[in-house]
Amino acid sequence: MTDIAIIGAGLSGRLLAVNLLRQATHDVRIQMFERGEANYMGAAYSSNEGYLLLNVPACRMGAFSEDAEHFLKWVKEKGIAAGPWDFLPRKLYRDYVFSLLEESQMTDRNGASFTQIRGEVIDLEVGQNRATLYVQGKGTFPAHKVVLALGNFPPRNPHIYNRAALTSQRYVRDPWAFSGFSSLQGNESVVFIGSGQTMVDLLVGLYRRGHAGRIVSISRRGILPLAHKGFEPYPSFYAEIKDSTCLLEIFRSVRRHLDEADRRGIDIRSVIDSLRPDTQALWLALPEAEKRRFLRHLFRYWEIIRSRIPPESDLIIQQLRASGQLEIIPGRIRNMVENETGIEVHYSSPGGIREEVVNASLVVNCIGPESDIERVEHPLVKNLLRRGLVRPSPARLGIDAQPQGEVIGRQGETSEFLYTMGSMMKGILWEVIAVPDIRLQAEQLAGLLLGHTHSQLPALPMTVSSASVSPPEATKPVFTPTLTLKSEMPRSVSISAAISAATASISKPARTACSGSFSCATGKPNTALKPSPWKRAT
Repeated sequence: MTDIAIIGAGLSGRLLAVNLLRQATHDVRIQMFERGEANYMGAAYSSNEGYLLLNVPACRMGAFSEDAEHFLKWVKEKGIAAGPWDFLPRKLYRDYVFSLLEESQMTDRNGASFTQIRGEVIDLEVGQNRATLYVQGKGTFPAHKVVLALGNFPPRNPHIYNRAALTSQRYVRDPWAFSGFSSLQGNESVVFIGSGQTMVDLLVGLYRRGHAGRIVSISRRGILPLAHKGFEPYPSFYAEIKDSTCLLEIFRSVRRHLDEADRRGIDIRSVIDSLRPDTQALWLALPEAEKRRFLRHLFRYWEIIRSRIPPESDLIIQQLRASGQLEIIPGRIRNMVENETGIEVHYSSPGGIREEVVNASLVVNCIGPESDIERVEHPLVKNLLRRGLVRPSPARLGIDAQPQGEVIGRQGETSEFLYTMGSMMKGILWEVIAVPDIRLQAEQLAGLLLGHTHSQLPALPMTVSSASVSPPEATKPVFTPTLTLKSEMPRSVSISAAISAATASISKPARTACSGSFSCATGKPNTALKPSPWKRAT
């Protein structure tokens, strides 16, 4: 009997359990540990609000790589009218995954069994042939293999002078652990720190509640995620950059194709999508210093183009901006000061010396999950670090591991019993949190844990290609907000111009030189890539 412990019951952990049950060829006991409720599936899928939509169309959300439309078929079997390019409620996807796990348990899988244990794993100790999990209030549990499917951690606090403000009830550090929007008065103001997908989700929630107060989003660059839309595909140019380990070389090639797409009237999203099947290979080849440069200078621009929002959410944003209720401000948070009526948020505009102030009844931290495991406040992670069983990954994005998921310890040794997947693998594979990536990780890691040969394992995640397929120009959304738009609002900052400006930043001298036809460390400007106005992509 092989004991496999899965720590975490989010999407990654549950899909791994499904695949272990499906692939099992011998006696295996699967135990999944989660400190939340029995129906918990991570922050993204645990809400019962119907307005929270998936960020990927239904036709790509199947749980199995061999059948990307499996979810869509399941939805139709339930009698729900949905098209392939609809963005369905997340709670519906949670029900789908739960049903898969229940079905897998009911099927005879050569002695495989599954148990979900509600309790927090706070420590893990290594024995001679197995590990021992310490579960708060429930004792110890043995396991031959342990998988860290820990999901996302709450965001770090902003760096401000007045640290006392971080304990104010008017400040929300973890947006997904907060349920106080219903207590807001209709005309009270809200400030979001950040302008990514989390902010968009919460903003849609305020809209659906009929909130009438002012809403402000402050982020360093003041740019929003792009929405899904139909567009002409762009041919892959991976062959031009596949041998490069220099970020500037890769960036210049991408910029050249972005300009070419703009010249031809092709949406810039298609350029980034053309690299989607090969993004993991590019990331794996980059030295750590180059990965850090990417995170400093380009991450946000890549993220807003790659991680898109449903068209319905984009329409709501346009409505709120057109009415003046929503304001997107580029700036850096400097301080927060609570007073009798609310909380003052002090920020400086890009390049600005003077601080400006916006008043709010509530401030919500939406800067994104903490990815540096040495900064997280999690007892298990702290103990794993203390024992030397894990170490931060390159660029401090999650846990260091082999591409297949085997964890690498403090001294550089590859563990024979400890594995990880999902967001903890972002530093290794970069593209790891979309369903097409997670389902492949789950299939592959399940085979590895069960001892299948390499020929029996699914392909590496970097071979995924379905995500590059473009939807048709016209789609019929399941949820359509009631909107009246007189004109489309321009974005706060031109994404194209911002990316152009980033060229100069990346061209600054690097700490290490890159291989290739020239050195990135020279810092010489590329005169052939002078910033030029682009058509706004929406």
